[in-house]
Amino acid sequence: MAGADEAAVRAALQRAFPQSQIQSISKTPIPGMLEAAIDGQIFYITDDGRYILGGPLLDVEGNRNLTAARLESVNAIPFDSLPLDWAFKRVKGSGARTMAIFEDPDCPYCKTLEQELKGIDNVTVYVLLYPIDQIHPDAAAKSKAVWCAKDRGKAWDEVMRTGVAPVNAAECDNPIAKIAAFAKQHRITATPTTVLANGRRLVGAVPRAELEKQLLKVAKP
Repeated sequence: MAGADEAAVRAALQRAFPQSQIQSISKTPIPGMLEAAIDGQIFYITDDGRYILGGPLLDVEGNRNLTAARLESVNAIPFDSLPLDWAFKRVKGSGARTMAIFEDPDCPYCKTLEQELKGIDNVTVYVLLYPIDQIHPDAAAKSKAVWCAKDRGKAWDEVMRTGVAPVNAAECDNPIAKIAAFAKQHRITATPTTVLANGRRLVGAVPRAELEKQLLKVAKP
């Protein structure tokens, strides 16, 4: 940030976004322009702190969306930081490829993603139950029933297929609230949200072809 008035820049950002967390301030390829990562979003600010712009920032010569690339990095979640002890695991084939998915049993996009996953082999999927109560008032009860079922994978398949929670699930301690707290901390606000082994997050019902493409990128050295 050589030449920038860092105090003025930070003060301007705090005035513009008083309720938000400033994650980082860094240089851009444009002289006099800085990048600010704020609550998982990217903004651009002049180095005197006077003007703030939204993205995207495009490199026409290089045919690159610089904002999209930075968002991918800013919103990445290191895979080894995920609370996988609070997930149940499903293994297909060799299970060599790995992903974790935050899912809501009443989320229609989660159901669509589950259908896409049926066409993907040699993968280990960790399912983190993340009911969005504000949208799906019955989802928390269904999530707890799945967690407390003897066979969580089978119970999950059933609730995703029929919408009905397993009836024979006993009461048990569950990690639903802790998963929600982790999701809030990492700005996971929608389901499904998939986290790949390289930390990249994918939001929504990603088509099978795109999932395979992203898994291939992870596998490359």
